[in-house]
Amino acid sequence: MRVIKKETDYALRALFFIKNNGGHADVSKIYSNMDIPRPFLRRILQQLAHAKILLSKKGKHGGFKFLRPFEKITLARLNEIFDKRLPPGECPFKNKVCINYKTCVLKGKLSKLEEEIYKMFENILIKDLWM
Repeated sequence: MRVIKKETDYALRALFFIKNNGGHADVSKIYSNMDIPRPFLRRILQQLAHAKILLSKKGKHGGFKFLRPFEKITLARLNEIFDKRLPPGECPFKNKVCINYKTCVLKGKLSKLEEEIYKMFENILIKDLWM
């Protein structure tokens, strides 16, 4: 069972790298220290900037720096950016045709489990995961 998406994992690693780099880093520097495709990293960083976690600056002295204080970013917030939550009772198997949709007991149980995990993520600050 997937708890967080790959994008959330990579976003965490990029944020940790930026933090370890004095709170600012350009894409090339982040890319050279992470083993992921550059376009994928760019998209993740752009999403973090769009979500007002990072500030993006173009140009010679450009790069990314924290817009939101590192100490206040929760795992729940990062997860929301990269993995949209399903409405309660919605099928977790994402638009797959299922003949048991109306009578399925699994989707309700998984919805409750997802809610519990989300509540746990709200209490996890990424600063507590940072080494």
